[in-house]
Amino acid sequence: DGATHTQKPLTGELLLLLAGLASLGSLATNIILPAFTAMGAALGTSVKDLSATLGTFFVTFAVGQLFVGPLSDRFGRKRLVLCGLAVFVAGCAICAAATQLPQLIAGRIVQALGVCATSVLSRAIARDLFDGTALARALSLIMVAMAAAPGFSPLLGGVFNSLLGWLATFVVVCVMAILL
Repeated sequence: DGATHTQKPLTGELLLLLAGLASLGSLATNIILPAFTAMGAALGTSVKDLSATLGTFFVTFAVGQLFVGPLSDRFGRKRLVLCGLAVFVAGCAICAAATQLPQLIAGRIVQALGVCATSVLSRAIARDLFDGTALARALSLIMVAMAAAPGFSPLLGGVFNSLLGWLATFVVVCVMAILL
């Protein structure tokens, strides 16, 4: 917590945690894209109208980031990450229970509120824990995970949508958040 540098060993487990926290937002955004047609049919809405789930997610995510840094400085990184994950899980539950588009949009807003903390704070935690070469290595691996998530998450979403239905995409990101 805080902004003090306590050099920790750069372990694979810690890197996996930070990379997972950083990429959860991209995963949550892109995993649902292949399911838009099925979601539209189930919710009785058009794919065009479903784009509101993306727009509201992005706006909430962006605005939420303005508050995450100052809040984490005041209350600590760990507490804010854990609260963010809990809020994100609640958003996943709202999305998975949605029977109408407004409910799905509300769930996506809640998801974005939670996941913006994990995305921002993964890099801040790396800066708190590491210096020099270890920091550079940690940040580069976090960035690789953030860059890879938009590439593989639609494939993952397509598989889960085909095998288990569109609601499974929300269960997958929820389980990932719980594991983190």
